[in-house]
Amino acid sequence: MTACKRVVIIGGTGVFGKRLARHICAWPGLEVVLTSRSAEKAQALAAKIAADVPGARISGVALDHRHGLLETLTALAPWAVVDASGPFQGANYATAKAALLAGAHVLDLADARDYLAGYAEALNALALAKGLVALAGASSTPALSGAVVAALTEGWARVDTVDIAITPGGQSEVGPAVIEAILTYAGKPIPVWRNGALAQSFGWGEGRWGAMSGLGRRLVAAVETLDPQDLGPRYKVQSRVRFSAGLESLPEQLGLMALARLRRWGFFQNVKTWVPWLLQGRRLTRLITSDRGGMLVDVTGLDAEGRATRARWSLLVGQNHGPNIPTLPAAAALKALLSETFPAGARAATEALPLAAIEAK
Repeated sequence: MTACKRVVIIGGTGVFGKRLARHICAWPGLEVVLTSRSAEKAQALAAKIAADVPGARISGVALDHRHGLLETLTALAPWAVVDASGPFQGANYATAKAALLAGAHVLDLADARDYLAGYAEALNALALAKGLVALAGASSTPALSGAVVAALTEGWARVDTVDIAITPGGQSEVGPAVIEAILTYAGKPIPVWRNGALAQSFGWGEGRWGAMSGLGRRLVAAVETLDPQDLGPRYKVQSRVRFSAGLESLPEQLGLMALARLRRWGFFQNVKTWVPWLLQGRRLTRLITSDRGGMLVDVTGLDAEGRATRARWSLLVGQNHGPNIPTLPAAAALKALLSETFPAGARAATEALPLAAIEAK
C-alpha cells in the first residue's frame, strides 16, 4: 500500500487551521497532523474531527514554531507544511525556511503585504535548490482576489478600476490573531493604487458605504493588502485598485475607524493590549448581527473590441461559513501539489491558482 503524504498544519487548532484540516483530512493519499503548543488541545481536536469525518486520517501533536521547529518538522517528515498560525504582519520567513529545509513543500494563509512582497526574494533560491514549492498568501487575498480579477478581465484591452471588498458576518468566529493583524496597520500608512500609480492612504480610513447583493449596505474602509501594488502594475490599471473591508456591526466598524484615527495622532500604539477587549466586545455585538458575509470584486475597463465594460463577481456566505473561504485557496494549492502542476520555487499566490480550481474546493 502506498504511504500517505503527510500534511502538517501549524496553527491547526485555530480558526482557519481546523477548518482546512476538516476539509482535507479524508482526501485519498493524505494524512493530516494538527499542531498546537498544547498536545492535549491538538489531540482533542483531531479526535473530534476523526469522529465527525468518515475516513479521516488525522492526529495531533505539540509544536511551538518559536523553539526547535526544524528538529520537530524533520522528525515528523511532512510532505507539505501549511502555516495557518498568523498574524503575519511583522513576521519573518523562519517557519517557511524550516519547512523547506525539512524537505517539505510549504504554503501559508498570509495576507500581510510586507511579508508577501518579500517572500520570493527570501525563499526562492532555497526552494529551487530543494526542488520544492513555497507559496504564500493562499487565502482570500492575494490568491482568491487575484484569481477573480484574472478571470473577469481575461482578454480585456484595458483595466480602469478594480474594487475589492470583504465583509464578514458579525457572528463568524474570529481569533486573536485576526484581531491583532487588523489592528497592526490601523491608522498606519498603507499603499494604494490611485490615478494609475502607487499612492498612500491609512489603514481603516477612507470609509465608504458599499452595497452587496444579499447583504444590503455596509460601511467598509481601506485595509492593507498586496493587491494594489501587485494588481496595479500587473494590469496597468488606469485609475484605482481599492481593497476595503467592513464589519457587519456598525458600532464595531465605527469604533475601529475611530481607533485608527487616534493611532494616526499617536495614541494607542500597543495594539496587543486591545485584542482581549475587542474579543470580549465582539461577543456582545454577535447578539445583534447575522451569520452572513461576502466578498465582491468589481472591475471596469475596455473589452477586446475596445468597448467600455464592467464585470462583477460576488460571493455570499451564510450559516457562519465565512471562515471557510480563506482556506479554499490553500486546499486548491494542496490539490495542485498532489497533481504536481506547480513548478518549484517560491512565490506569492497572486494568479498562482485559477478561479475555477478555488471554486471547486
